[in-house]
Amino acid sequence: MSRLRRRLVACVLAASLLAPVAPAWSAAPPDPAPAQACTSPAKASLAHSGVKQVTYEIGNTLNNFGFLTIGVGTLSSGVALTAFNTLQSWTVYTTNDYLWEKYDPWKTRNEDAVSFDVRRSFWRTTLKYMTGKPVVASIKIAALYVVTGSAVTAFAYGIAATAGASVIFFMNNLAWDYYDQSGACR
Repeated sequence: MSRLRRRLVACVLAASLLAPVAPAWSAAPPDPAPAQACTSPAKASLAHSGVKQVTYEIGNTLNNFGFLTIGVGTLSSGVALTAFNTLQSWTVYTTNDYLWEKYDPWKTRNEDAVSFDVRRSFWRTTLKYMTGKPVVASIKIAALYVVTGSAVTAFAYGIAATAGASVIFFMNNLAWDYYDQSGACR
């Protein structure tokens, strides 16, 4: 496959991953979730962070497989890079999430009646993303460079795979924040 064609495929794939989360500026804001009584936040747990990682990694592995296989041009190298990046991502994500849960756990603002605050969750997820994703992306781009020997290919497909993983990361963390709060709220 020509380089131009591979770049075009990568751009189209990245755009298709990002399109579902593009803001609908004309849409009316959704109704807030009903107020619920909540208990105090759960303590940090490596097991809980690991379970959150499983749901993230399912989407991330498929995302990496697509971008990395196209980037390197062979199925065997794509599978090898995907396996490597799955392991390194798993380690960084779980460690990052555990540290966040330990040192800055999700807190409810009012112990008696709270609705899920999507904006607060989004900004907390953004900060979590900014502490973990640069590490994962750097390792991914370096691995692509080692396999392909091309800085252009490494950056193009590494950044495209990182963009797709970013969408998955945000969707996964927002869903888990909602689930964690609804589990604490009775």
